[in-house]
Amino acid sequence: MRLIDFLDNSLALSGCHSDAGGRNSHSIGFHDLDNDLFLTYQEMVNASIQLAAVLKQKGVGPQDVIATYAPNSVAAYCCIFAISRIGAVWLPLNVRNTLDANLKLIVKSGASVVFLDESIAAKYPELIDHFSEKHSIFLDGQHVAGLAFSSLIQEPEEDAKAIGLNSPIDEDEVVSLFATGGTTGDSKLAEWSGLTWKTIAGIQQELMLKPDIPSCYLVSAPMSHAAGIASFVPIMQGASIMVMDGMVPDRLLSVIESHQITHLFLPPTAIYMLLAHDDVKRYDYSSLRYFWYAAAPMSVEKLKEAMEIFGPVMVQTYGQAEAPMSCTYLSAQDHLLALETNNPSILRSCGKVAPYVELAILDDEGAELPQEQEGEIAVRGNLLMKGYFENPEATAAIRHDGWQRTGDVGVLDKDGYLAIVDRKRDMIISGGFNVYPSEIEQLIWGMPEIKDCAVIGVPDEKWGEQVTAVVELKNPDCVPDEQEIIQYCKNKLGSVKAPKQVLFWDELPRSPVGKVLKKEIRKVFWDEQGRNI
Repeated sequence: MRLIDFLDNSLALSGCHSDAGGRNSHSIGFHDLDNDLFLTYQEMVNASIQLAAVLKQKGVGPQDVIATYAPNSVAAYCCIFAISRIGAVWLPLNVRNTLDANLKLIVKSGASVVFLDESIAAKYPELIDHFSEKHSIFLDGQHVAGLAFSSLIQEPEEDAKAIGLNSPIDEDEVVSLFATGGTTGDSKLAEWSGLTWKTIAGIQQELMLKPDIPSCYLVSAPMSHAAGIASFVPIMQGASIMVMDGMVPDRLLSVIESHQITHLFLPPTAIYMLLAHDDVKRYDYSSLRYFWYAAAPMSVEKLKEAMEIFGPVMVQTYGQAEAPMSCTYLSAQDHLLALETNNPSILRSCGKVAPYVELAILDDEGAELPQEQEGEIAVRGNLLMKGYFENPEATAAIRHDGWQRTGDVGVLDKDGYLAIVDRKRDMIISGGFNVYPSEIEQLIWGMPEIKDCAVIGVPDEKWGEQVTAVVELKNPDCVPDEQEIIQYCKNKLGSVKAPKQVLFWDELPRSPVGKVLKKEIRKVFWDEQGRNI
């Protein structure tokens, strides 16, 4: 399956091509809220064909890697579909990454052409030194490759087949490259094949049925990551796609109401920002059907608050770049069941194993463990990446006997719900005891003064590692008592797991997709060799 298939199938499945008039805020198509641009599905098809012809003129062919380096926009979607239409491989670059990090990905992938937003080119002229004008295709909110959308959306003089586009691909061929988190070093590139994308689509369609009202998906978090990936099935189903660059709480909340948003994806840290906003209860969220959260564990108390405000629409999945999006699924019904039965352990889980996926808990020797016993989460099935790009050694290191190890410690309960205990590398060894930070973080997240927190091990002569909580407050002027937090954790978890100190930071360091970066926090206390500073 190619990415362009999602767009082309939308016309056949939903007849969206007939909606070429009436360009109001509820017309079906792609709406760019920042650049005041609207394209019907048919116009997007036309633009993708014309841009694919531009790529072909530049010598781009099947399986060549083409990068997109641009903020969220309808123009960026046009570029993605053009890349796919010519059979090339899409490499999304997050504009919130550092330039150095993105240049490493460009070099590692061997990308031959980049779709480059003009604002980024102006900020980083060295990008042009790397690619040259010949291998850079510039875009902004109203133009791509020097062509205004008024000309791009016109019906091409020749159809796609006549100019050598739309050739079918083998399911094993690479469709896209996605950067891994790079939490312990430089990011690797996970190869997603046509079969990977086909499986993502199959899972999402089976678990998240088309709503009973006209669908409208809002892309606010970076479309180069999960928020964009999750949009392709709604595109195939003919949903309206609303695009805005960045998550400004007040604006996002008002857009949900004014544009009758049905689908929204955000990481937990962004949801915390919404919940902390003074006007969060001011707007109407009754149109929401799927408020999808993933990418990091979420506070149970804040999840309950989100359900109270946004309604019974919260859904969660678990995945990673190597096994994308939906290894598990926690449905809106599961969330309600947790409240009705007073079972917070369901809310602490990331759901049950998704269709078309096999999941097991393994010990260090690779033996499968029974329910309710902790071990490393392993996955197998067609959802998995093809492998790490040009890195067979790294691929082999995480695959054994058909299973792909995730690096996450988890446990399956008797009802089949998977709880993520923590990342293996985040475990703290304090006084000879294994301490998993997520259990402590859940407690601290639930405190009303706390906006977000991270628990790490800090070097200590007596304990080896001292459990330390680093917190970000909702209101910096209302600082809770450190000893009260420590005693609260001690009462709930015991003295071994309770933090020995609590540090108050103005802001926790976060990745471009909103994850708290524990490695950056650790750098304050450890040198690169893991020694005390």
